[in-house]
Amino acid sequence: MKTLHSVSLAFSLHNRRVRGILCSVLSTVVLTGAYAQVGDRTKVRAVGMARTVNANTLGVDAFGVNPANLGLPSNRTIDIGIANVGFHVKSELINYEIYQKYFTGVPGANGERVAMELTDQDKEDLMAMMADDGETRFDGELNLFSLALCHPVVGGLGVSINEHVGVRNFLTKNYFRMALFLLPQEGALYDLSGTSFEGWWWRDYNFSYGRKLPFTIPFFKETYFGFSVKFIRGYGYFGTDYYRSKFGTELGPNGLPTIKGSSEFLVRRTGADFLPDLADGEFSNPFPDPAGKGRGLDFGLAAELNNGIHLSAGVVNIGSITWEENVRETEGAGEISISNPLDMAGRDSLEQAFSGIDRVGAPFTTNLPTQLRFGASMWSDEVAFLQWLPGRMMLAFDYTQGLNSSLGNSTTPRLSVGTEYRLIPLLPLRTGIAVGGGDKFRWAAGLGLDLYVLTLDFGTENIGVLFSPDSFSMFEFSFAMRIKV
Repeated sequence: MKTLHSVSLAFSLHNRRVRGILCSVLSTVVLTGAYAQVGDRTKVRAVGMARTVNANTLGVDAFGVNPANLGLPSNRTIDIGIANVGFHVKSELINYEIYQKYFTGVPGANGERVAMELTDQDKEDLMAMMADDGETRFDGELNLFSLALCHPVVGGLGVSINEHVGVRNFLTKNYFRMALFLLPQEGALYDLSGTSFEGWWWRDYNFSYGRKLPFTIPFFKETYFGFSVKFIRGYGYFGTDYYRSKFGTELGPNGLPTIKGSSEFLVRRTGADFLPDLADGEFSNPFPDPAGKGRGLDFGLAAELNNGIHLSAGVVNIGSITWEENVRETEGAGEISISNPLDMAGRDSLEQAFSGIDRVGAPFTTNLPTQLRFGASMWSDEVAFLQWLPGRMMLAFDYTQGLNSSLGNSTTPRLSVGTEYRLIPLLPLRTGIAVGGGDKFRWAAGLGLDLYVLTLDFGTENIGVLFSPDSFSMFEFSFAMRIKV
């Protein structure tokens, strides 16, 4: 046993060895893990309306939303989407106000920016500004190609190829409290449970059909039904099945601090054979053999009431992906107790306890991000109480309910209201608001250029940052190009 002076020195703020142990824990957790509702990012017209999409999509925009909308009357016989892209980045742990106040430095003696030295009160203020279990995520969608053929008698049918990629993690702010305050001599046990990392890359080949029903239903002017069959190819996945961990210090019987910890976790990961080549910049095959395969189904109904209001209801992404190739899993469970933090053997046992055992894993299944979708929309020239407006205005409302938390999905209901205004027919202006779905309140805006055979659309869901920059914690942008005949 070392002297009181040695142990106290080991737990002091400036001790490099304790910092090394702490960094080992943090980096091990992150590396172990490395092994908001999704969808609609490429429906760029709807992104500008806060992704209010369920009852107001036609042609290629109906894929993945409601296949019944493919059968709705359209002025396009052929609708083609090419390389539509949308992405979303957000962090609930750090917003722009935190970054600007604590991470941009302070003026130095010679006018240069130097690092800000945090007082204990600064650290407490920083902790108070962070979310308890903050989510950080990136997700993106790319529509490689989509084609919809619309006929007033046969209905609408088409095919679409879509990429889905994303990374999502949940971190308790106790990680940051531990990094700021380290391991105090008086004892502090940090609960790190609930840490979760998930990443995915999958592609769907969507074949859809929608048409008008050959019979009438009371109160409905017209009713449509549609379905989609999706062939899924998975190229990479990692996910945390569970993570329960505590780490910190306790005072022993002799009054000296002892490092205590426990860890229990299981992480699965899998990837296609080409991923190492992709990391080296040598990847060239856009249709490689996948690491997982699956199937999915969409079903939908769409209807128009006698008063010009359009309704939509559907369920999308019923199905799963089975991952069978290159499956690895890391599992760990154990407790540690170190009375001498200067002992390298103790540090090694600490790292082993939190890194686990890596082994070949058995095939496993992940559900597709299943969602229930309901919506309503109306055009000003189709309903009596809005016909006084100049130009054309569309009002729309959505309710989307995720049925699982898989592949970036959220079980928190999402409500949105959006509008599109065409005072100038070829220049539609859009805006909308949304709450729920795993995100904070969002204000969206977008615009389009609607030419005879070509449509360009732009949209973002965080236009509100222009009016409240300090709360900036999310960035999103989408772009789409469509050819119509």
